[in-house]
Amino acid sequence: QQFTIPAGIGVFQVHHFYLKNIATRYEQLLEQHGKTDEEITGIVTAQALLTGVFGDANLNFIDQVSLRVYDETNPNDYIEIAYRQPVPLEPGNSLALIPSLADFKRFLTNPRFAMDVVFWLRNSTGQETDLQLDLQLKAKY
Repeated sequence: QQFTIPAGIGVFQVHHFYLKNIATRYEQLLEQHGKTDEEITGIVTAQALLTGVFGDANLNFIDQVSLRVYDETNPNDYIEIAYRQPVPLEPGNSLALIPSLADFKRFLTNPRFAMDVVFWLRNSTGQETDLQLDLQLKAKY
């Protein structure tokens, strides 16, 4: 998923970037791997990575990141699936997030889900930054 952090946002607020209407492809992946829903005991994050789209982003303005999954019908019910606290002082163009051990299968069995990328900043953003969020998930069975 791609999103943009605008220029000029400040350090005194927590910033939420909502990525909505993401297809899960859960049924398709079950069929592809010859599994049933009952066989899958849980789904966890294997890897999460934030990267500048054009290769020139400097993510040193980020202090903390939390990646949360939720159902659009109830945004208050979420699970943190990856985080980084604190972010290294000079992360460059790419920032690996630490996967949590939380099982979030209940969100991925639906056809669509949503994510909230939450940032706490150490500096105001000087320019607009286009980011790509790459996420690899792992099913337990």
